[in-house]
This record gives sequence, C-alpha cells and structure tokens, in this order.
Amino acid sequence: MNREDLFAIDPISGEESTTYSVRLEKFEGPLDLLMYLIHKDEIDIYDIPIAKITRQYLEYIDLMRMLDLDVAGEFIIMAATLIRIKARLLLPRQKDEFEEDPREELILALLEYKKFREASGILKTHETKERDILKRVDFSIVDKSPTEEFVFEATVFDLLAAFKKVMDEFAREERHDVVSEDVKVEECVERILSLLAREDGIEFEKLFTDKPFKLMIIATFIAVLELVKQNRIWARQVTRFGEIRVYRREASDD
Repeated sequence: MNREDLFAIDPISGEESTTYSVRLEKFEGPLDLLMYLIHKDEIDIYDIPIAKITRQYLEYIDLMRMLDLDVAGEFIIMAATLIRIKARLLLPRQKDEFEEDPREELILALLEYKKFREASGILKTHETKERDILKRVDFSIVDKSPTEEFVFEATVFDLLAAFKKVMDEFAREERHDVVSEDVKVEECVERILSLLAREDGIEFEKLFTDKPFKLMIIATFIAVLELVKQNRIWARQVTRFGEIRVYRREASDD
C-alpha cells in the first residue's frame, strides 16, 4: 500500500485531508446485496417485502458512503429501482384492473442471478477437487485456511453488518472524541497484521476494542476490507450470518 493512500483527518478542522477509497465492486455487486438481505431474513424470493428490503438496502448504501467507500453506479441504480417499485406498489389499483406485479422484473433478475451463482459454485467446487489431485507448484499465498469450524467465507456485507454492530455499540457508550493525530489506514493495516501474527485468529469485534474514537474504528474497518481484497487475511464464519473470525494468510517461502 502506498504512503499516499491515507485516510487522514485534520485534527483542527475535523475534515478529511485526503481520501482513502476501497472500490466495493471488487467485492460484491447490488444483486449480491439483495440476495444477502433476502437470505439473512429468510425471505421468500417470490414475495419480497419491497418496503423492508428497500429500507435495509438504503441503510447499507448510507453505511458505505459514511465509510467513504467507492460505491459503484449500479448500486445507486438498484436503489432507484427499488424506490420506483415501492412507489408503484403504493399506487391505488382498480379492483377489476389486471396489472402485473411491479416486483416481477426484479424477481426474475434475482432468480437468474441465483442460478448463475449456483453454477459458479459448482464449478468452483470441481476446480478445488482438481487442485487437490494435481497440486500446483507455484503458490503466491500459502493456504493456511483454519481447519476449525469457521468454514464459511464472510462476504463484504457480512463484514458491513458486523461493523454496524460495532458502531451501534460505540454509539451506546458515552465518549468524547478527541483527535490528537491523523488516522492512517496504512498504520491500521500493519496493526492488524501484527496482532494476527501473535494470535491464531481473532474475533472481528476484538479488532476494535482498544479504539478510543470513531475515526480510528472507521479506519480500522477500511483496513480490514483492504486486507481481505488483497487476500492477506481470512474472514470466516461458523454459520452463515454468524460470528466472524479473522485469520492471517502468510506468503510462501518460495
């Protein structure tokens, strides 16, 4: 990571002196977010509660913007689509008038996307089996994936949900934010890697236990996203939407 890529706050004005941006589209897309919300709340994909999904979707968009993440344009387009569908559902209908469900196009898109994601998962499983049979010689990363029960890969939306819990807990505590120095994402990256070098995995929430002010929490979370994107750490769960534990990935001797 370059030294100029910093998330720095001027201690006097309180404004950002430079912008550190993580491009979210490298992680997931808007349909991934919708599928995440549907699966998390065990919603019937054929009967989506648009008002509820729209509210939750916009909450995630607001969280991404608060973190200064580079939200891709398609996320905004999807937000507009959800709002449009919600508005159409609120319009009065004639009892004898037949009108297609405004959600139909969205449902079809989600079903099609779900089908391709499942096919991708099958291909990935086959690729993994082939890799186990024919070992590759040149690895840039040694797969030290934890052998314990944390077997589900956490998505960026799992991480955002866990981060929201951290922020909610922080808001409940009475604090006075006093910023005495710039907050640098690069330093947070090194701090996380150093912590994981001493421990064999750590709960996600514990990465934030010694952060005295809000900007440090935000910078630490952006550092986590950057490390996940660079494949330098694992973020795993016991069950889907469950507790997240973070592990360090180490470079091979080769």
